[in-house]
Amino acid sequence: MNIDRVRIKRVFREYTDSYDSEDPKVRLKVEHTYRVAEIGDRIERSENSRIAEADRGLGWLLGMLHDIGRFEQLRRYHTFFDSKSIDHAELGADILFKDGLIRKLIDDEVNDNLLEKAVRCHNKLALPDGLEGRESFFANLLRDADKVDILKVICDTPFDDLNDFTKEELAEAAISDDVFAEAMSHKTVNRRISKTPMDQYINKITFVYGLVFPESIRLVKEQGYLLQMLDYRTKNPETEERLKTIRKDVMNYMDSRVKY
Repeated sequence: MNIDRVRIKRVFREYTDSYDSEDPKVRLKVEHTYRVAEIGDRIERSENSRIAEADRGLGWLLGMLHDIGRFEQLRRYHTFFDSKSIDHAELGADILFKDGLIRKLIDDEVNDNLLEKAVRCHNKLALPDGLEGRESFFANLLRDADKVDILKVICDTPFDDLNDFTKEELAEAAISDDVFAEAMSHKTVNRRISKTPMDQYINKITFVYGLVFPESIRLVKEQGYLLQMLDYRTKNPETEERLKTIRKDVMNYMDSRVKY
């Protein structure tokens, strides 16, 4: 498959330039997109022996495609919260594959089905049934790359731009029993059971348990953003103890997954 990176970057820039380039939320998603593409490229290279020559570059391409829906979501609803607006992954897949934006990016239709499925499910708690082989591989690769960079976004983006609660509310919040149990079971916490601001915070920390590829774990350790999140100091004594327990468990888990 011919993946013309220069062309894809040009079309992506033209598409995003049609939105308010002065809006920091637009810039946030543009920069996130480029980073996810590069992370996808690195994960793909780490799995080089498992990838056919014709599939080289799909990890990078998926990173460029995955958040197309974010820009229209922001224009229509003035938010990135899917729960308050629309599923951005579904919207992005529709823009690409129903409205036809994909043909401005690439000519070859051979991987359209794989690409569409990966974009549609990149934000879901788990992959849908029926994905096998190449579809499962690249869907997991995209999900990993996205999660790795979301940790950076959480740490580097102004708090109020990402959260619908205050810093004080987070500092005083408890970790719900169900959320703590899922975290200690090495599960990515389901957002639907989150009751408190700290539950939402723990949901992002437990992204690590959903990472499929060893290279993704290496990246998380190298970047240090997850450790920064785990070192958060709360005003709630019970939460402080639970965070210490989660921190120890996460560090042990990453060490068990990646041996240098």
